[in-house]
Amino acid sequence: MADQEGTPQKSLGTDVISPSKTLYSTPSTSTSGFNSGNDMSPPWDQGWQLFIPASIQDGSSRFGFIENALSEGNEQKLIEVEEQCKSLVNECEEGSDERRWLVRQLVEVRLKIQEKKDEDVSLKATVRLVLGHHMQLQDNNLNNTKLQCDRCCAAIWAMIHSWFRCIDCDYVCHTRCLSLITRACVHVAVSERPEYELRICPEVGLASSQRFKCTECNTPVTFTDQSWSEPRLCDYSGFYFCPTCHWNTSAIVPARVVHNWDFEPRKVSRAAQQLLRLMAEKPVLILKDLNPRIFGLVEELSVVQGLRENLLQMKRYLSTCDSAISEHLMWQLGSRQHFVENAHSYSMQDLIDINSGTMLPFVNQIHESFAKHIKKDCKVCHGRGFLCEFCHDPEVLFPFDPAVYSCPNCLFAFHNSCWLEKGNDECPRCLRIKQRHSRLSIPQEDDFS
Repeated sequence: MADQEGTPQKSLGTDVISPSKTLYSTPSTSTSGFNSGNDMSPPWDQGWQLFIPASIQDGSSRFGFIENALSEGNEQKLIEVEEQCKSLVNECEEGSDERRWLVRQLVEVRLKIQEKKDEDVSLKATVRLVLGHHMQLQDNNLNNTKLQCDRCCAAIWAMIHSWFRCIDCDYVCHTRCLSLITRACVHVAVSERPEYELRICPEVGLASSQRFKCTECNTPVTFTDQSWSEPRLCDYSGFYFCPTCHWNTSAIVPARVVHNWDFEPRKVSRAAQQLLRLMAEKPVLILKDLNPRIFGLVEELSVVQGLRENLLQMKRYLSTCDSAISEHLMWQLGSRQHFVENAHSYSMQDLIDINSGTMLPFVNQIHESFAKHIKKDCKVCHGRGFLCEFCHDPEVLFPFDPAVYSCPNCLFAFHNSCWLEKGNDECPRCLRIKQRHSRLSIPQEDDFS
């Protein structure tokens, strides 16, 4: 068991777990090899446990011949199964769970065929496929690093032990634990369904839904019997785990951030921690849909939102400017390219940086750099500015300037005070365009360029 401060120990009373099938293949970035080792897997709406279609879980499934062929390893039979898999993929409805599962199995069959054709490939050059993990044998010629086995919780001494690491999710285990892995690779779920559980700790109940067993490895858990393992609640998924699968690791939970702007780390399972790490920089949180009121309560978030909307306006200039393209101006955003793709998607790392105060200076710097190019450094971009048609002031206006009203259709810019004073319901430029189209009997289009 693990103590309350997060030191994992080996759990007691573990059920007998049938060894998972281990396949050998050349390295690959595919998400093949997934097969649930838990016969009571809950319906994972959270996204970190991949959904297995009921027809495939059924023992009488018409897809059972694939598992049999992979187990036997006969090359000729595998080639026949490959053709059958391709036919089944074409028959299944596009986007269905069965089709996705068959595609992964097809990849797995092909990797097995390749392995059969290349029997002389050394072990270090291979990857073993276990429940979606691409487990790669690690070099022992490392510093005397101490790691923790994700399966048995015992120490891994890199200089002494033979061990594997998943090249997708960083799951590590001893070689002896490879066939005992029960956790599906979270990279599979993140790749196919990149989404968070956005209910706050959706606890399902240890007795009613889990039958007093760890949701990952089926180890018996209870609060009363000391001979069983201690159940630990994952604040992210709402399921209970044994100490082997839940090390009392703390992480910031997305649901609490989105709904409460709460960045207090909570205890989560190992699988949830891996999921949150892999998802950290994926811009999948649309705050205006999830919690629009949060912008009125968090000042920095509101300011960043406004600057992002300006960056989108600036992109119209920079993306068509040869000078800006040659200078790679938009590369200044680094991994945050979604800032110039839309104004509403945020990653968890974005929200963490906003809360810590590091995001606003970063976005301000980018905003100033883009504005300087458009308004001062580049004559082409500056020439695409606007003059207010109401007051005829010689000052050149841009849609991203403060105190400027920009028409949502043609992007023409006016002083905000002039627009309000005139009380116009329609932009003069849009009106001229409509009149011109009417005279020429040309159907109106949305292209105002």
